[in-house]
Amino acid sequence: MKLLMYGVNRDSVSVDEIYKYSLNDDMRKKHLQEIKLFSGVKEVVLLVTENRNEYYLFVDETEFKHGDLLRYFAEYTKKPLEEIILETYSKFNDDVVKHLLNVSANVDTDYSDEYETIEILDHALLEALREKSVGPVLYALFKTVLEFSITLCEKDSIEPILQSNVYKTIRLIKKNFPEKENKDYLVVGDHPVVKQLMKHFIDETNSSLTIAVRTEEDKNSKLEIERWLKMMNHAHRIKNIHTVSFKDIVFRLAKADVIVVGPSIEHAWLSEELIQEMNEVRPGAKKQLVCDFSLCQDETLFSKYKNFEYKNIHDMAPKLFSEEKQENAKVVYDELLTDFTTHYMDYVNQLQAQKSTAWLSAKRPSQFVSYNKKISHRA
Repeated sequence: MKLLMYGVNRDSVSVDEIYKYSLNDDMRKKHLQEIKLFSGVKEVVLLVTENRNEYYLFVDETEFKHGDLLRYFAEYTKKPLEEIILETYSKFNDDVVKHLLNVSANVDTDYSDEYETIEILDHALLEALREKSVGPVLYALFKTVLEFSITLCEKDSIEPILQSNVYKTIRLIKKNFPEKENKDYLVVGDHPVVKQLMKHFIDETNSSLTIAVRTEEDKNSKLEIERWLKMMNHAHRIKNIHTVSFKDIVFRLAKADVIVVGPSIEHAWLSEELIQEMNEVRPGAKKQLVCDFSLCQDETLFSKYKNFEYKNIHDMAPKLFSEEKQENAKVVYDELLTDFTTHYMDYVNQLQAQKSTAWLSAKRPSQFVSYNKKISHRA
């Protein structure tokens, strides 16, 4: 059995030809369904973004023929097989895991690919689940990668190569609340970056997350976070997620330690009137951090209130580090990559050993670990 990945991206295909590989929703589903029927293919997940199309497969190499998939691409794109061979790249086993970890990480290294948010990776896994094309091996791979992207924020030693807005926001919160383990978060506005932050927030054991509901997409955000918690085996934290309408937001605003304003907010939502109303609800002053991703908030408003710390995330300059610290951070990052890859591959080998033992001894299925327990292995 082997883990494989075939892909194309904007570097491997010319600008004039990349459109031939594009996939809409229906075609993605069709590709998952059809490739799953290939001889030797046990599982398949398809990662499609503006930057890349990547097909992740778990196959029986004694049955699977690489040429079948390449000819499938040629037929879809109406391109000669020779061009398909030149334009696609592939990886197998450990290299597949390291590649996907790098894709999710958003670190500033010489060898990391252009990253994709965990929202896109999460969506790829969800789509494969819906089409029943994924099993325990690729499920565990994507789950491991999602855990990896969350874990990076906890590693101060790799801060020199973590410069994205998500990581800057997480560090800003930790700096403002160094001793406070359980925080109350209020999120206003929808955006992939905001959703990624929410998954970091709710990963804290007893922190509370409130989503301000303004649109249907805001309602869906709560359902998405609940699904995420179930997938990550933290369903008990669903009770810490709340929603609130804009007309009833004052109490939640007064309770919040951290307020995140997303890019989708197109007006100065946090007004002086709202702050005054909040102060009437709350008996005393409380330290509050506003992380603003919008471009509409009046920053001068907060100078009147000593308890508010306001930061426009886009205006935060990257923190500078010496070349030595950056190199040391890359070493630590490489160690993390190797550690997560090794643990995952150990899990896959253990899973295959269990299946082989079951086949040889003809034991009953009930004697083996449940599917949920199999995928709950934490790298």
